[in-house]
Amino acid sequence: MGKRASRQNVGRTRVCVSKLIFLGPMRFILAFLSIAALPGCVANNSFVGPSGSQVHSAKCNASPQGCYREASKTCQGSYQVLDSESHAGGLLADILPGPVTWYGMTYSCGPSDGRLPSFAFKGQQYSPPAVPQFRSSAPSVTTNCQQYGNSVSCQTY
Repeated sequence: MGKRASRQNVGRTRVCVSKLIFLGPMRFILAFLSIAALPGCVANNSFVGPSGSQVHSAKCNASPQGCYREASKTCQGSYQVLDSESHAGGLLADILPGPVTWYGMTYSCGPSDGRLPSFAFKGQQYSPPAVPQFRSSAPSVTTNCQQYGNSVSCQTY
């Protein structure tokens, strides 16, 4: 009886392994979509500011925490926030207004003045498509009632 049970388990294992191999591409797609939906820093640009010092900018989606992490990583310590903003964008890019909030922060490395970014909302806002409303095409009915003593008479037209 022990041998029969072990053979059945081996057969089940083969079925499970073949199902996992079949679901492999789907798992990769789901993994990619879940990683894409995570908040993080998408862009980090550097340029020389008017004072001649290096200025950095970070653009992150879904949470300003990605901008803070990117600034700390780039500067390897303290930094000063020069400007910040937020705007509506899509899940993977902020080309058109969409349901995801994108955060942008410009900063320079060095001692901080202690001012936190405000991430004031700028630009277009996302407004979802309107829900169609259907009106009833039934004719309107009017009822006129009159009372004389204890009796009431009504006319509907």
